[in-house]
Amino acid sequence: MAMQTDVKSGIGFAGATTDVTTNRTRLKGLTISYPSGGTVTVKNGNGGDTLFIFSAPAAAGSISILIPGQGILATAGLSVICAASTTANVFYG
Repeated sequence: MAMQTDVKSGIGFAGATTDVTTNRTRLKGLTISYPSGGTVTVKNGNGGDTLFIFSAPAAAGSISILIPGQGILATAGLSVICAASTTANVFYG
């Protein structure tokens, strides 16, 4: 039987690096809004290894991404880097 955890969320702000959590956790999914182009990078803690990168297409829009299985392990927490005008709602637990 799989272990269950509470899922929480945090916001990656446009044009900024945001520490969503500094605790060991798992990235479960993201909802990303973008104007045209732009990237969102999720790192293992601030300045750690890259866990996930999303590059937006040239047209404005939004996307929801679910990470399969148990999610991506982040031993040092989650840090989210969003390009200008791009935001991310990050789900973790």
